[in-house]
Amino acid sequence: MDPLTILSLAIAGLLIATAAMAIGIGGGILWTPLLILGYGLSPTNAVTVSLMIQVAGLASGSIAYLRAGQTLPRLSLTLFLVALPGVVLGSLFAFSLPPQYVQLALGIMAMTLALLFVSTQEEDSRGRRTRDYDARRLRKILPVPAFFGGVMGFLSTGIGEWLIPLLKSRLGIDMRLAIGSIIPVMFLLALTASSLRGLFSSEAIPWEFVLWGALGTVIGGQIGPQINKRFTERLLKEAFIYLMTLVGIHLIFQAV
Repeated sequence: MDPLTILSLAIAGLLIATAAMAIGIGGGILWTPLLILGYGLSPTNAVTVSLMIQVAGLASGSIAYLRAGQTLPRLSLTLFLVALPGVVLGSLFAFSLPPQYVQLALGIMAMTLALLFVSTQEEDSRGRRTRDYDARRLRKILPVPAFFGGVMGFLSTGIGEWLIPLLKSRLGIDMRLAIGSIIPVMFLLALTASSLRGLFSSEAIPWEFVLWGALGTVIGGQIGPQINKRFTERLLKEAFIYLMTLVGIHLIFQAV
């Protein structure tokens, strides 16, 4: 691998992980299309490498949020256990997904995410609880991580994109705490999915992409939570919406 490619992977890892850790999205929705369009990896390999790279960044971000006290451990554990079966099934059956549909599926998902978050952006946080939430309301949203755990296994997208709006609007958890609770969940799920895909993949894994991409994500995983502290909640939501819209439009344009 030439030095320019190594440098570009490390920089991409830094930028993607910083954005993902700051606003709580899964980096896979950015990594997978980048690896396909920018580096020529097959869709199957791109998803596997994306998950492996994310493990490093999400581990780094999880440590940062836990140290800052911005995580609800019981909530994180519950969401992980609910999403785990879907991730396992999605990873095992991922190789049957037609490669030509990967980009289109990712683009549609990104646009849907943006619309979902727009629909909740007027929610007011006044009077909301930050560390307490209604367990009955939590049970009502558990089908979401159960389903999108499977999507994460298929496409390497995170579940934070779908859960953060619900944690905020349905459970009354503020944006920063929602993000800090979702990052450890995505770390554990990415670790599970990448292990399964690496074990059952019929293609040789390009480990040099994993190594240099992961190097940048480890650094970005520490920077993102610091940026999160300095952003207002409204700015975090707007950044989420704009980024998902941009990614969605680009992927759909490339796929059609």
